[in-house]
Amino acid sequence: MFQQNYILKKLTGYTLLTGLLLGAVATSQASVIQGGTLTPLITSGALPDSPSAHIDPNTPSSPFSGVVSINIRYDGQSFICSGALVGKRSVVSAGHCVDTDGNGTVIDINKPGSDVRVVFNSNGDYNAVIKATGVSMNPNYQGFGKCPPGVNSFCVNDDISVITLGKDAPATAKIYRVGADPVTSGQHIVMAGYGTSGDGVNGYTVSPDFAVKRSGENYMDFFDTDDEQNFQGGPNEVYYADFDGGGKDTFCTNYGVCTPQLPNNRESGIGGGDSGGPSFRVTDSGEYILIANNTFSGTFKGQKPGTFGTYFGGIVLSSYLDYLNKATGGALQAVPEPGSVAMFGLGLGMLLLLRRRSKI
Repeated sequence: MFQQNYILKKLTGYTLLTGLLLGAVATSQASVIQGGTLTPLITSGALPDSPSAHIDPNTPSSPFSGVVSINIRYDGQSFICSGALVGKRSVVSAGHCVDTDGNGTVIDINKPGSDVRVVFNSNGDYNAVIKATGVSMNPNYQGFGKCPPGVNSFCVNDDISVITLGKDAPATAKIYRVGADPVTSGQHIVMAGYGTSGDGVNGYTVSPDFAVKRSGENYMDFFDTDDEQNFQGGPNEVYYADFDGGGKDTFCTNYGVCTPQLPNNRESGIGGGDSGGPSFRVTDSGEYILIANNTFSGTFKGQKPGTFGTYFGGIVLSSYLDYLNKATGGALQAVPEPGSVAMFGLGLGMLLLLRRRSKI
């Protein structure tokens, strides 16, 4: 079993990357998208697969009708993130999406020029744009990569936010229940989001769009446990998945973590702007249960961002049900009820991490 400290010592010459350009690494600042036509992609496989094959139709019958894009504006800047509806007025996203200084300072939506707008595409493009009346950040989130005192690492735990809408979401938008079960290696996930991507051969080629969401699939490979316990215990808080294809299965080759590889037209990664977007497990009855939000991606040295062999991950929501229940005012629906399952973790970790917020 790989422990956090072991991997920190083993991996050298690492690179932090974004789906666009990286600003100052120390503060994980994203760069500005300079104009152009904005179209998002979940990273597709190699030909004959293509990004266009992953576009969601933006209809009420889509399983992703409750997946939203989010526009965060402050200090003359504008950002795009993704999120998922978990109550009539509650959206779960990433903490770093609403962090204004990289140190866990939540956006002040009462400040002139600052706001958060949630875009619904549940019945065509832009069928509703609703301003937030409240924004909550997980209290343990202190900025991307920031660890609790005494923990010498690079932490991406606790990266969750809840956005409260000023009015009810459209009736055409699905409200997702959140999985309370513990997750383990080999969990199949379906991702959705509005972010940057391309294909596994060429990497990221296209930028985000507030009205176009795409979906893809992968398997969770391994996990980090509680950073407040110095990764020595607690539930699985962070998941990692690699983007297999083109003869590459990074985590299997490097670490012996060998989960299934999906067909070329289904295996996918994520890109900038997908931050806060959902990962679902799909039940036998076809219900999409929200089990994680996607918050970072990264490469090993020499890899091109977004290509086969890179990786991504996010936050396991079952580990944060107390926070989510409080932040949603009890609107969250958990499956099964919290307390009916035991939480446990695998104690796995990595250093090669990435902030997934993109400006527009």
